[in-house]
Amino acid sequence: MKRIIIVIDGMGDLPCPELKGRTPLEAAYTPNLDFFLKNGKAGMMYPIKKGWAPESDQAMISMLGFDVFKTYTGRGVLEAYGFGIDIKGYAVSRCNFSKVEDGLITHVQGATEEESKTFADKLNKLMKHAKIIPTIGYRAVLLVKTHSSSRVTNTHPAYIVVKNYCSKALPVAGKKLRVQRCKPLVPAAKKTAGMINEIVELSEKNLKGFTLITRGTGSELPKLGKLKGKWALLADMPVEKAIGKIVGMTVLPKYPDLEKTFEVIKWNFEEYDNFYLQIKGPDTFGHKGMPIEKMRSIEQIDREFLSKIRTLPFDVVCITADHSTPCSRKAHSEHPAPVIIYGKGKDKISYSSENACKKGSLGFFEGKRLLKLI
Repeated sequence: MKRIIIVIDGMGDLPCPELKGRTPLEAAYTPNLDFFLKNGKAGMMYPIKKGWAPESDQAMISMLGFDVFKTYTGRGVLEAYGFGIDIKGYAVSRCNFSKVEDGLITHVQGATEEESKTFADKLNKLMKHAKIIPTIGYRAVLLVKTHSSSRVTNTHPAYIVVKNYCSKALPVAGKKLRVQRCKPLVPAAKKTAGMINEIVELSEKNLKGFTLITRGTGSELPKLGKLKGKWALLADMPVEKAIGKIVGMTVLPKYPDLEKTFEVIKWNFEEYDNFYLQIKGPDTFGHKGMPIEKMRSIEQIDREFLSKIRTLPFDVVCITADHSTPCSRKAHSEHPAPVIIYGKGKDKISYSSENACKKGSLGFFEGKRLLKLI
């Protein structure tokens, strides 16, 4: 049996005034998505659990059937592992350089990839027991050499650690954001928190108009079991690649050109039982508060990719999102994500939208049930 899970990052949304009260998904022209919906089943998924605004890596772990509250060990180690960085002996944080003015963050994802490399080089010359390694785009990892616990809070103001290493996304639209100071969540993490604070302060002193912010600090990879069958992963970001490797997936090339990405799936179709694909586009526009552009991004995915997936003899096609990223919030939210499963019966719903999926026979469910439904 051939199956594919297509995760359209941040696809879910709320009604937008710019789209006459429709969501970007509802407003988008998506004849191919509509085909899968009309001939499949629909529902709404809480990627982790009801009321939880998830990060993408936590959502992926949950959607693959694991309990994130028992297995998740922080975003930093996944970012590093997915980028091929040795984490042994370090407390590792996912980080980036944000623009600041008068003590307030004006742009969370402020630095370009080139600026991030320049800033990292400058700080690395000033630090003795830590280093910063840029990864993709504005992203980087901070590695702090310490034998102390890595159970600390984030300095990133848009994410808060709530349970074990798991964090929630916070709404940021219209809010004045300040860099937080790192605090120990257990007494043994006091030294680690102090070292991270020193580095943040060092960045504020030496990077004019920018500051380092951290989140998802950890020191060990999550212990996840291997998935059954032969799996292939196509994803842009190091964290998804890391999770894929840990659960036994083969990482295949993923390109910005969706038609080229389809060709990768086509030429590897016979080799694997299951494909897991992460498509980033709509999430970016959700974070920027751009509903029209988000709608167009969904339309592009439908036109350039889903139209071609219809030509391959998949037994099951699942199209969903790892979370909702409402344009009005400019952040991940607790709202459930739409799910369409083609090949497991029909609900005969003809129009793709969050409201339509709410009426589907799959109902509302948590992400850890997704593989069983497929």
